[in-house]
Amino acid sequence: MKILYVYSDWKWTGPSQPIVELCNFMADRAEVSLLTSAAKNPDRGLVQHIHPHKVQVHQGLSKSGAISSFVINKTLSKQMIQQFKPDIVHVFRERDLAALPGNSVYFTKIYTDFKVLQPTFMKKLLWKQADVVTVFGKKLQKNLSDTFKNIVYIPPWLDFQKIPIHCQNIRHEFGLTEEDFIVGLVMRVQPHRRFDLVVETAKLIKKSGKRIKFLLMGRGAQIQELAVEPTRKNNLTDVIVFGGYKKLDYWNAVNCFDILFYTCAGSDGTVRALRQCQAMGKPVICLSTDFTREIVHENRNGFLVQENPKSIMEKIDTLYTNRDMLPNFSKNSLEQGRHYDLQKVGQGILELYKSQNNIIPET
Repeated sequence: MKILYVYSDWKWTGPSQPIVELCNFMADRAEVSLLTSAAKNPDRGLVQHIHPHKVQVHQGLSKSGAISSFVINKTLSKQMIQQFKPDIVHVFRERDLAALPGNSVYFTKIYTDFKVLQPTFMKKLLWKQADVVTVFGKKLQKNLSDTFKNIVYIPPWLDFQKIPIHCQNIRHEFGLTEEDFIVGLVMRVQPHRRFDLVVETAKLIKKSGKRIKFLLMGRGAQIQELAVEPTRKNNLTDVIVFGGYKKLDYWNAVNCFDILFYTCAGSDGTVRALRQCQAMGKPVICLSTDFTREIVHENRNGFLVQENPKSIMEKIDTLYTNRDMLPNFSKNSLEQGRHYDLQKVGQGILELYKSQNNIIPET
């Protein structure tokens, strides 16, 4: 089987990581090519994470959404399909789906949505260009089953081989002790990520006098404006700790968390950081959405809250005060995390490819 993945970006980001991991997984089971964009900064590029001798990488797609870029991408996609002759063409961005050639009896087009949001009317029309649409939300799949003839639910995946079996305790690097109750935050600080909720909750923590600390792992172009300055202005530097961006020590940093507080998804709607913490057995407190309600189970592996600092503080305090709840929450969170194992999910995607390989799209 020949599989062509198309992704018009070059950065190593939330959505690109699972795509690269899927490419590497399939490369051991099929002939795989990746058509992507040329990296402007190789150190931050996704290509360096591709298995160099297993995946054929072709760069040249434009990341821009301009009309001229669309024409370039459409031409390049057509050329790549003609040369590689894939059985499956799998895309993850709507612009890449739009740039593919029309219906073909020679390959099956699969589109995967990473937003996990109800598509608009126009997006539905575009999605119908795919022979198969896959989504990460069970409710979304159910809601769209009458609209799309072939819409498939698959769990979001994580490469468990990247998670160390044993992690170090590096709390001291952040000036934290074993007596501190660490509420982890993993995010690129952006306006929609609602760091204001963290600040308001931190005010309540400080007022309580309890040894609860927020530990932020992440950065962002607006981190000074949205996080650092509000923390300093409200005299919360003893409650909110900025851990910076961890690359090599990421899992050791996550290991420091007692629990995770997750606000809103960034560019990847599958809340990758939340799921990574579940795979590490961390209880989760998060804002309630259709998707998080499917993976965070109330009073079992975490709590779902509204955008209310008092409610958030109440749930944090519940786990802070009742430490005997943590082992059971942790066990259930770890059990949920196992659903994301790439070895299992990837095999399911491979079976999907095989089942669609001989389907002739309707004209």
